[in-house]
Amino acid sequence: MTLKKIGALLLVLVFTAAGAAGAQDSERLLEQRTANLWFEGEALGDLIIGARAQFAFIYVDGKLVEAAWSDPMAPEWLKNNTSFYGSKETKKKAMFIIRVRTVKNLTLDHSMISIGSHVLTPEDVLTNRHFVPVGELPPDLTAEFAVAVPAAAVKGKTVRLSVGDYSTELELPRK
Repeated sequence: MTLKKIGALLLVLVFTAAGAAGAQDSERLLEQRTANLWFEGEALGDLIIGARAQFAFIYVDGKLVEAAWSDPMAPEWLKNNTSFYGSKETKKKAMFIIRVRTVKNLTLDHSMISIGSHVLTPEDVLTNRHFVPVGELPPDLTAEFAVAVPAAAVKGKTVRLSVGDYSTELELPRK
């Protein structure tokens, strides 16, 4: 093998290892910043029975954005929704991505969703309104949208996330 081929092979190995490390980092950060909530679901051990939908609330911060955009394997929905981070619409606000996966028919309205002490309004939504799942939703739908809520609504170490009468908590990452 020539010296050029060995050098090229080493370069490919270094970038492959760096890409794998970046993918693991973005997956880890995404997992740490996500809270799942089953709407109208009953937990039975590891199973959820009778759920109408699953909501995943993802807290977006600079670390997650950087990891998502540096990871070529990061899902497109994550990159698309984190692109709002740092815009004028998110100044002095906390940003979240809400992923909805319906199991049964679901009627969804913004006012059903609360993040911290803030009830979501159409003005909080950053994603193009044509792509936001509201109204009558069919089963087997998966959609996501980005929102920005006042930072004062999510003060503290944990934030309460609710859809209707169902809620969960997310521990916010240390800054």
